[in-house]
Amino acid sequence: MDGPNHFELSRRGFCLCCLGSAAYVASGGWLSPAQAFAEARNIVNSIRYDAAKTPIKLHRLRGNVSALEGSGGNIGLLTGDDGKVFIDAGIAASRPRILDATKQLSGDPIRYLINTHWHFDHADGNQWLNEEGAAIIAHQNTQMQLLSAQRVDDWDFNFPPSPLPAIPAEVFSSEKTLVLNGSTLHLRRPHR
Repeated sequence: MDGPNHFELSRRGFCLCCLGSAAYVASGGWLSPAQAFAEARNIVNSIRYDAAKTPIKLHRLRGNVSALEGSGGNIGLLTGDDGKVFIDAGIAASRPRILDATKQLSGDPIRYLINTHWHFDHADGNQWLNEEGAAIIAHQNTQMQLLSAQRVDDWDFNFPPSPLPAIPAEVFSSEKTLVLNGSTLHLRRPHR
């Protein structure tokens, strides 16, 4: 609908509206823009806090393919003789519950982690998975983004560079094929 009453809300505006509404309910009054931005800076800590206590749901999809839900972004899991293969790492605070959930599938060691992109709800757990034995694989852009600070304007937040154990050691530029646990995985650079 176009016309004089048409209003389009940006992502940043939507986030601030949600944050302002929640703060209004919690405090009984509206936040000023400066207060809303201050609250938005704490959104990452809130997400990490929630991830530390949210139960992990295990979904067995087909054969040796499963999904874990509850640690930020969903985590794909492929099990078998080559060890556990994680697709994304979730948020580090979920580590104990992720390990408990994956033990329900098999006692196989964690061997690989494939990062789909750098966002913290998908790569925050990289370091602990590497410490568990996972070789980290990703597109070269993901590696570069994890090596440097990343700004998320909508949250008014700067993510620092990831520590070296969290950085993918094996990278590809356009595509890579892996044969693991009886499956052929085609990794490709996303096209925009």
